[in-house]
Amino acid sequence: MLEVKPRKVPNRIGIIRLSSLGDIVLISPIIRCLYQQLEQPEILLLTHKDMVPLFEHNPYLHKVIAYDPAAPGKSAADFLGSMLDLIVDLQKNLRSSFLKLGSGLPVLSFSKQNVLKWEMVNLKNGGRCRHVVLRMLDGLNALGISDDGLGVELHLPFEEISEESWRKQHQGEYIAIGIGSAHATKALSVEFLSKFLAMQSLPCVLLGGANDREKGEILCAQFPGRVVSLCGQTDLLTTANWVRDSKHVVSGDSLIMHLAACFSKSLDVVWTNTKPEFGMEPFYGTAQPFKARYHQVSGLGCRPCTKTGFSTCPKGHFNCMNRISAWIVQPETLSTFNEPVTFSKLVPSKPSL
Repeated sequence: MLEVKPRKVPNRIGIIRLSSLGDIVLISPIIRCLYQQLEQPEILLLTHKDMVPLFEHNPYLHKVIAYDPAAPGKSAADFLGSMLDLIVDLQKNLRSSFLKLGSGLPVLSFSKQNVLKWEMVNLKNGGRCRHVVLRMLDGLNALGISDDGLGVELHLPFEEISEESWRKQHQGEYIAIGIGSAHATKALSVEFLSKFLAMQSLPCVLLGGANDREKGEILCAQFPGRVVSLCGQTDLLTTANWVRDSKHVVSGDSLIMHLAACFSKSLDVVWTNTKPEFGMEPFYGTAQPFKARYHQVSGLGCRPCTKTGFSTCPKGHFNCMNRISAWIVQPETLSTFNEPVTFSKLVPSKPSL
């Protein structure tokens, strides 16, 4: 669909962002900047029905519309029948193109830099994408929108979502660990987590989906009393509460990583088959310190193998995960970080590919 500039300052803006769960909070600066830098327009968001809870309490949104893939026509009619002045497409794929089809409305979108990503995966050319948040903001130049430096955010309800006794007992003196991912090659392995947990003095809570439940049970059995697993047992907002109230966060390239940035938490990120150079890093914003450390294996000829992830390692060895050694988390050392710091952790006894 041809993208055109709006002819006037829009009063009603529709945003399309359907997925994915790991990256969905990255649109929060766009919502905030549109609302605050224009004349407080009514903003509607069309997102996957599973993502709705993450935006229900956002004060800059007038309405959140649930997109149901089983009935896409109904959601599209609801969205495009809202007397909009402008559509902002932050998905930019075939599905969002279908939703815009025939609307007759001005559309603004952004550069996905897919050619550069393809070259990074297939040619290993060492490129770097501009952060996706900044690319999405670049797409709004016609409206005069610019980065406010405040980073990503998540608005939780005023009332306390959960009163788990374990969380109350440790009162924020625990490490929140995102052990899973929608793609297995982006998740943390049991072997790595076992080594990591054995080195920690702080209690740890494991966060993940239902498919991570077995992994969490294995680790809880290894460290009874000091490790608790909530994998598959919490909804999105309760998971966010656990991240918000933690002392420190450890995660792969997943939703938990971005939630940590929402609450300005210190963070250790394990990058496996993906790389921060894809432009999907934690986005703290320029108004606060960058509080993340990166752990990844350098020198692997097969990395990155995809811009997203796989169910299993294409090479069968999963060296991007298996060659990362455990480390001791010291959250206080992150207080002075103002830019990404990378620690490449290789198991010394194994040579790089």
